[in-house]
Amino acid sequence: MKTLKIFIVSVLVFLLLSDDNFAQPDLSKPLEPTIADIGSKFYRFEKFEIDSNDGERHYKIAVGIPKTEEPEKTYPVLYLLDGNAALAALNDDLFSRLESLPVIVSIGYNTEFRFDVVSRAFDYTPALPDHSQPNDERGRKGGGADIFAELIEIKIKPKVESFVRIDKQRQTIWGHSYGGLFVLNTLFKHPEMFQSYVAADPSFWWQNGVILKIEDQFMKQIEKKGIEKNKLRLAVFVGRGASPQHRNTERPADSSAERNAEHNAERSANLRRSAPPNAAEDLVKRFESQLKTATFRVFEGLSHGQMLPASLEPALRFCAQ
Repeated sequence: MKTLKIFIVSVLVFLLLSDDNFAQPDLSKPLEPTIADIGSKFYRFEKFEIDSNDGERHYKIAVGIPKTEEPEKTYPVLYLLDGNAALAALNDDLFSRLESLPVIVSIGYNTEFRFDVVSRAFDYTPALPDHSQPNDERGRKGGGADIFAELIEIKIKPKVESFVRIDKQRQTIWGHSYGGLFVLNTLFKHPEMFQSYVAADPSFWWQNGVILKIEDQFMKQIEKKGIEKNKLRLAVFVGRGASPQHRNTERPADSSAERNAEHNAERSANLRRSAPPNAAEDLVKRFESQLKTATFRVFEGLSHGQMLPASLEPALRFCAQ
C-alpha cells in the first residue's frame, strides 16, 4: 500500500510539472472564452469596463462572486492582474479543490489577447526614484504603477463593492512578472490598499533592481499612514529549473513571435540573470520579522511563464486564510 501511495504521488507531481499542464501559450492567437464567459458551477460573474484617466489604456474587469453568497456575509477578495491570462488559467477543477471561495476580481485589458504588453509595461512598473522616465528593454514606456494603483482604489474597488460585500480586512493582490513588481511596489508605497500581497516570479531585474531601492519606503509609509504592519502578509513564489525555451513571457502577440522566440528567450534569460542572486528569498527574510506572514516558495522545474497559472491556486488559498 505504501508503494502504491508513493507511485500515485509521483504521478501527480509529474503531471503537475509537465509542459502539457503549464505549457507556454501561443500569444499570437486570440484568447479562447474563459470561465467568465462559459460559466462556472462555483461562481457567477459581473463584468464592467473602464479607461485610464488619460484615455490611453482600456480595461475589462470580471468579478467572480461565489454562488453560495449570503447577502449579509462579507467575503475576502483576490485581485488578479493580467486578468485575461489569469481567467484563462482558472477552472472549476481548481475551484473544487478549495475549502473556501473568495471573491475574484480579474483586471484585464480590453483586448482579445492574453496580454496588452504596452499597457502592462506602463501600469505594472514603478516610477524611478530620480523621477526620470523608465523604459523597458524593448522601449516600452514604464513607471505608471502609482497611477494604476490609484485607478484600482478610486475606480475599480468601489464598482466591485457595488456587486458584493467585501471584507475590508482580507483584500489580496496577485501579480506575475511585471505584475509581481506592481504587487511589491504597492506594498512598499501603498500598504493601506491591501492586507495580503502575492508576487509570482516578480521581475527583480527591471531597471537594475530598482524595486529593492523602493523597498526603503515601506517603513516611512507605515509610519506616515498609521498602518499596523503586523497585520500585513506577503507571499513570493518563484520558478526554478526551467528550460531556456520557456523563460520568456514578454513576447508580443504578433505573427513574428515564434520566429523570434529563441532570440527573445535568450535576451530574457540574460536580463533575469542580472537580478541580485536570491533576491526574492532575501526580501522575504527581511520581512519575516516585520509582517504577520512572509512566505517564500520555490516551484521546482517551472519556467517564468509557467509560474502564472501555477501560482493561482496557492494565491487563492493564501487569500482565503
